[in-house]
Amino acid sequence: MKRDDTTVIPFMTRSILAFAVLGTELLAGPPVERPKFAAFPVKIIYRGTPAAPKLATDDQKMFHSRIREGAKAKVEFAGHYTVPRWGCGSGCNDYVIADSMTGAIYDGLYVVDLPSAWLEEYGEEKRMEYHRDSRLLKINGCPGERDCGFYDYEMIDGKGLKLLRKELLPQKYQPQ
Repeated sequence: MKRDDTTVIPFMTRSILAFAVLGTELLAGPPVERPKFAAFPVKIIYRGTPAAPKLATDDQKMFHSRIREGAKAKVEFAGHYTVPRWGCGSGCNDYVIADSMTGAIYDGLYVVDLPSAWLEEYGEEKRMEYHRDSRLLKINGCPGERDCGFYDYEMIDGKGLKLLRKELLPQKYQPQ
């Protein structure tokens, strides 16, 4: 039986093509997973009386009642912080981070829910996620009503939040 080379890709071409496809997948790497709360442990959880918040900015002073009330709560985040938050309309909230030991206030973000089209397709996500025994804070939403996506921050004592990772939603889900 005679082989018809017009319908068969020559061996060398097949090898190069296979390597190119495999090589592209290897270079792209696996998708980056979001950090785990357990990867950012705290050693001690403060159990004392919360310090009075030290309001420093005009924005903090404007929301003094919400911040003072939220700062009285038991520790919620990163060993010695609370996360006073308040609504700013339907599907959004504003927040700060209050240090229960020192009273220092760290500004947060004005965050809006992920777009309804994304939520309908992929399901609900909590707007904010944090644990009292972890320095990791996850935001799932649209800070400042733009750049919708998933944000992961680490709380650095004395400095505030440090952005670790940002994954924006595809353009079709971004506000216009």
